Amino acid sequence: MRNVAVPVASYVEELRHTMQVAALNFDVWWSYKQRRDRARFVDVLDAYPLFFQTSIHAHFVALVVALYRVYETRSDTFNVHELMRRLENEAALPRKALASIRRRITGAKKQWIKVSVLRNRAFAHRANAQSVGDVFRQAQVKPNDLRRLLRRTQGLLNRISYALDRSSHAFNLRASKDTKRMLADLKAYNIERSNTVLHRTRGRAASR
Repeated sequence: MRNVAVPVASYVEELRHTMQVAALNFDVWWSYKQRRDRARFVDVLDAYPLFFQTSIHAHFVALVVALYRVYETRSDTFNVHELMRRLENEAALPRKALASIRRRITGAKKQWIKVSVLRNRAFAHRANAQSVGDVFRQAQVKPNDLRRLLRRTQGLLNRISYALDRSSHAFNLRASKDTKRMLADLKAYNIERSNTVLHRTRGRAASR
C-alpha cells in the first residue's frame, strides 16, 4: 500500500536524516582510510586490529546502505523517487522546477549504480557467483564517488526544500574531528603505557 498519508515534509526530513547519517559514517570511515591520517595513527590501528577492522567495515556498510536507500525505487519507503512522485501528483512545484530536480536525480545515477552493486551483491545480499573482491572490481567505487554522491544529494534535498518552503539544511555535523581526537588520545595513551612499562623494566633491571 502506498503511504499517501505521509506529508511531503516528512519525506524531506527523513531523507535529510539519512544523508546526515551517511555523511557521519563517511567521515569516520575516511578518517581511518585516508593516507595522511592512517600514517599518523597506524600504530593505534595496529594495536587494536580487530576493533578497527570491524569499525572500518561497519561504517562503510552503513554509508553504502544509507546512500542506496535514498535512491531506491520502492513505493513503500522514503526515497527521492517516491518524493518526486508525491510532488508531481500533488502539483507541489512548478513543472520547470520538477524538471530541473529530475535532471539532478539522473545526474546522480552513475554513482548510485556503483553503490547499488556493493549493497546488492556484497552486503545486503552476498552473491554466490562472485567473490567480494570481484564485486568491488565490478562496482569500481572510489572515495570521490561516495563524496560526490553525498554532496550531490545534500544539494538536491536543499533544492527541493527551498522550492517548497524556502528552507534549507546545513548538513554541518561532522565526525572527522571526534574520530581523530579519539585516535590521538589512544596514541598518547599507548605511548604513556609503553613508557611506564619501559621505566618499570629498567627499574627492575637496575635493582638486581
